[in-house]
Amino acid sequence: MNQSAKTANLHSALLLPPSEGLPALRLGFEDGPLERDFRRYHQGVFLLRMRWALLVAVALFLLFVVLDAISLPALVRNQILALRLGLMIPVLFLAWLATYQAWLHKHLQWIGAIAALICGLGVVGIIWVARVHAFPLPYEGIILATFFFYFLTGLRFLPAVLCGWTTFVAYVGMELHTGLAGNVLLYNAFFLGTANLIGTAGSYFLESAMRQNFLSQKQLQDMAEKDFLTGLLNRRAFSARADCTWRQALREKHALGVVMMDVDFFKRYNDHYGHAEGDETLKKVAQVMGRHARRPLDIVARYGGEEFVGLWYNLSEAHMQTILESLRTDIAALQIPHATSDVAPHVSVSIGLAYLQPQAHHTLDDALRLADVALYLAKEQGRNRVVLKTPEAS
Repeated sequence: MNQSAKTANLHSALLLPPSEGLPALRLGFEDGPLERDFRRYHQGVFLLRMRWALLVAVALFLLFVVLDAISLPALVRNQILALRLGLMIPVLFLAWLATYQAWLHKHLQWIGAIAALICGLGVVGIIWVARVHAFPLPYEGIILATFFFYFLTGLRFLPAVLCGWTTFVAYVGMELHTGLAGNVLLYNAFFLGTANLIGTAGSYFLESAMRQNFLSQKQLQDMAEKDFLTGLLNRRAFSARADCTWRQALREKHALGVVMMDVDFFKRYNDHYGHAEGDETLKKVAQVMGRHARRPLDIVARYGGEEFVGLWYNLSEAHMQTILESLRTDIAALQIPHATSDVAPHVSVSIGLAYLQPQAHHTLDDALRLADVALYLAKEQGRNRVVLKTPEAS
């Protein structure tokens, strides 16, 4: 797949096709890997902002508590303070605490949304208390809460819009219930509705920009980590990821299968069929290898030229050999003609497997050298085969 096709696939996974030049957001109902990656990216960008926004909201409500305490008549003051101190501030504080609990991070959007909505409805409740007691409390505080939903909390488009418009409906319903004069309600609803329209548009464009930025970063990362020809990881990316997996296996005392693979007589193949055909063959071989390394900690990469490297995590020795035999036979099953091979009439691979449990005195490079020895033996024994080496047998 060429780079433009990969880019198009990434964009279609996060943004719906443009409508009159404006892409529609995928609102997170799709739960594919790319959408999950975007949510993690968004959370990483906005986690600190959400923490500060919640603290600022708590501080502002405390200031309003002081203002209410010195300016409101007792009957109104007591009910409003009960809403602020008994409901709104505790909810905001609990949401702030949730930002420090890693196990809750995947739910933070909706935790933040619930906290914001409770505060919005709490403001509606405060205005209702003032209306019931015929106290002229300004309604503009609900507009401040609306902009808080959309621009300060780090909420994505969908939860922010649900908070904003739910609060709008609750406010209008409350004013109708209390009998606010029609012309006053019209103007209040108009300004609050306009604030929601501005918030909706702003939130939309913010998330769209975030998604575009995420896609750009992912494309740059892919360009840095992926082999341009096969789409597998390149050697540098393999080393970085395999080092992490090696350390995890060392901590958890799990075995690893470290593998070196080589396309048999590939120089002859290039000389006979041409480099363009050789590139196509490497792509097909790489696709087969990739299909045999599907688990999160399994890795396959192009090591250089016709040589590939792989790592499989926490499998038994027998299971590892079964996977590699299946990989070898699947490549043979491609039936790609190789007229100059001394092994078979079609393209084949030789595979060297180092099977070991990492030890403190061993490194990944030691395992790669052992796999390379196994690959050398596979070639020496006639190629088109899997050869296993363990540290004890070295």
